[in-house]
Amino acid sequence: MDGGLQEGGIPDGGIPRQPPVAERRLHPVTPFRRAWAPLAVLAGWAVHDPGGAQEQLVRLTGGMLLLGAAVVVPVAGLYGFLSWWFTHFAVTGTELRIRTGLLFRRTAHIRLERIQAVDVSRPLLARVAGVAKLRIDVVGADDKDELAFLGEREARALRAELLARAAGFTPETAAGVGEAPARVLLHVPPGALAGSLVLTGATWVSLLGALVVPTVLWLATHNVWTVLATALPLLGAAGARSAGRFVTEFDWTVSESPDGLRIDHGLLDRAHETVPPGRVQTVRIVEPLLWRRPGWVRVELDVAGSANSVLI
Repeated sequence: MDGGLQEGGIPDGGIPRQPPVAERRLHPVTPFRRAWAPLAVLAGWAVHDPGGAQEQLVRLTGGMLLLGAAVVVPVAGLYGFLSWWFTHFAVTGTELRIRTGLLFRRTAHIRLERIQAVDVSRPLLARVAGVAKLRIDVVGADDKDELAFLGEREARALRAELLARAAGFTPETAAGVGEAPARVLLHVPPGALAGSLVLTGATWVSLLGALVVPTVLWLATHNVWTVLATALPLLGAAGARSAGRFVTEFDWTVSESPDGLRIDHGLLDRAHETVPPGRVQTVRIVEPLLWRRPGWVRVELDVAGSANSVLI
């Protein structure tokens, strides 16, 4: 023996020495996302105190604004780069380790056997850039840890590896398992989705309120500006609610795989969620009045560890 090691590379204490694990970085496009943080602080201050923000802008000259932009933009870019540079992640023999933080370091140790779901989210700009966000759902944790952003192929490969490791595959075989096959159980066409929104009572209630309230105000005040100030927000809210649901639930697809139920949806921001097997606590079938004639229902699932219901 030499150097305090026994045969086979085991220290004198009898505990096997873990080989070093290579740490990986996020996608190089990530600094552009994080560079918005200092600018968001300024925007938040302006929204919180619009009067003070307007007063400060009036005092500033064109040269001072240019000088401020020349300082803020590079500082924001430097912050984005440094926050990306100091963020690493690695998959070890027992955990997913995520190290983040520029001034205050934070290391998340996610035990692989406690991972119950790994979701892939692709916002619109991320889809254009070819990147995706990985969100890890851990048993007993209220908040999900995330890796944003990874290349789309890398995100899918890492998701498959994490789920394989959580299912008990060895580190040597988990990387080559690949994504589990899925069988489509349900697909909601865009026409059916639009029809369901039209036949939803909340849609008509919102639209009725947007028509009745301005009419009552006109009869009471005969003031055009009062009517417009009330009607436009109500009409916008009524349209945004239906349009928002259509954009979010567009191309709703439910598939069955060994990982559980996979739910894919979204027109602009594409989401790939997984409902793990054995985690469903409650199943509710909702039949709105206007849906009964075409025979439509909405299925709601309460999943252990999730604060929101899952719709199918």
